[in-house]
Order: sequence, then C-alpha cells, then structure tokens
Amino acid sequence: MGIKLFLLYLIVVIINFSQLEDRVVSKNTESIKIEKIKKQEKIAAEQNVKIRLEIKKMVKGTYKEIDLLHLSDVQPIPGEKLVPRVVYSMDNVSLRGLNVPNKKQKFFEIMVPTAMIVVEEIEETREGLKLIMEGKKERDEEYLSKMYAKYRVKEKDIEVLYHKLKPVPISILLSQAILESGWGTSRFFEKANNIFGVWSVDPTEPRIKAGEARVNKQVYLRSYPTLKESMADYMKLLARHKAYSRFREKLQVTDDYKVLVPKLDKYSEMEEVYISRLLATIEHNKLYQYDRYEFE
Repeated sequence: MGIKLFLLYLIVVIINFSQLEDRVVSKNTESIKIEKIKKQEKIAAEQNVKIRLEIKKMVKGTYKEIDLLHLSDVQPIPGEKLVPRVVYSMDNVSLRGLNVPNKKQKFFEIMVPTAMIVVEEIEETREGLKLIMEGKKERDEEYLSKMYAKYRVKEKDIEVLYHKLKPVPISILLSQAILESGWGTSRFFEKANNIFGVWSVDPTEPRIKAGEARVNKQVYLRSYPTLKESMADYMKLLARHKAYSRFREKLQVTDDYKVLVPKLDKYSEMEEVYISRLLATIEHNKLYQYDRYEFE
C-alpha cells in the first residue's frame, strides 16, 4: 500500500508540474504575442507619422498614392475641414463588417480627398482653356480636337467645352457614391472600383457581369483600375451625356444641390424616387459641408 500511495503521489506531482509548465509556456507565448503586437503598432505609428510629413509637403497638382493594407492607414480629416492630398487604393481592404459610424467615417476619409483631387485636375484643365480663350495661351488644335471628341462637343467650340467641364459639387458626388455603392460595400465597388454603378456597353473594355439580367439581357458594369479613375469617368459621364444636359445648364449658374439634384432624374430607373433619396442622403449626412473643404 505504501508503494502504491507513493506512486500515486508521484503521478499527481508530475501532472501538476506539467500543467504548471504549460501555464508558464502559455503565459510566455502570450507575452511574446503582446510584445509583437506592440512592436507592430509602434512601427505602424512611425510609418503614419512619416506619411503625414510627406503629405504635408504636397502642393497643388500633386498627391500621395496609398495602397491600403489596413484601414488604420487611412489619413484622418482634421476637424478644421482640411483634407490631406492623398488618393487611396482599396484592393486589399473592405468596409464590410465595420459598424455604421466607423464605416461612414472611413468612407468619407477615403472618398473626399480623392474626389477633391479629381475636381482640382478638372479645374486645372478649365483654367488652361480659359487662358486660350483670353489669348494668353497658344491654341493647340490637336489637343482641342481630342477634347471635343472626348466630351462630344459637336460645335467644336472651346467655350462650350469649358462649360461642359465644370465639375459636379462634392456633395452630389458623395450622395450618388453612397447610394450606388452601398457605402462602399457593393460587389461592383469591391471587385471593379465602380463607385457609381456605371454600365458598360463596350465588350472590349474591362467590365464585370451584373448580378441580374435586365429584360432577358445580361448587364455589365465597367471595371476601373482605381477609385480615382471611376470618379473621373463619372465626371465625364455627367459632362457629355445628353441625358444630363439640363443638369449641365443649371450647373453653369448654381452649385445649389437642391436645384441640381432634381436634374439627375435620368441617372436611375427610379427617377423621382432616386431624386428623393439623393436629397435625403445629402441632408441626413450633411454632405453639403464637403463642398467647402480645402486641402491642407
């Protein structure tokens, strides 16, 4: 009996020691993981500081391209309504799974700077056209011919081209981006950088299939290499398509979204319902504030 009790005691001691050793190993492993995370966070913070300094040096006509690996890499928009000169790629990240407040915040932080860069580039083109009209810059007929074709200016009139190129207000762009992309979570947004649900009728261009056919006909949507190119194409669509001629007429005399949005009824098959949703989206999210934002 004495030997049996001793052996039983010895087994218990060994088991307890083994469990204690496991706990020590587990604790050490956990500590290593925590240290690794802290190190990664420190590196990320240092990298963000470096990026911020690079962005601060950007001047008009320049911007930093950031291929997002983590949503934490998105640069914040300061409370003073100053926007960093940055354009994002979202090929490696998604807004899905975020709660509503975080999703909205990241959506605006990603979309607003990119939209403002697109607007700035269009305004720079318009400024060049204005200088030509004023006789302060030499006419380049080859360049103008390409621009007339691109924007469907049948009159080949530089003034008509100039007016067509007036950019869409950021508030309207954002409202359409929200509705068309589901706050950046639609399949078209994630797989094709297609922010505005723009269709494709050209089989030779990059595109993806829509989920459902329309009247027994397969529908395709354009695929863009970047979000920036999607925005630029959206601006071009509204600048040249005959369905938006009334919108362009109003855009020459006002930037008031309440006047302009009703002229976009042809953008969606829902027409008046779509207009109501656009207006409600602008007002509920106070999107008109972004029309007054400036670059840092």
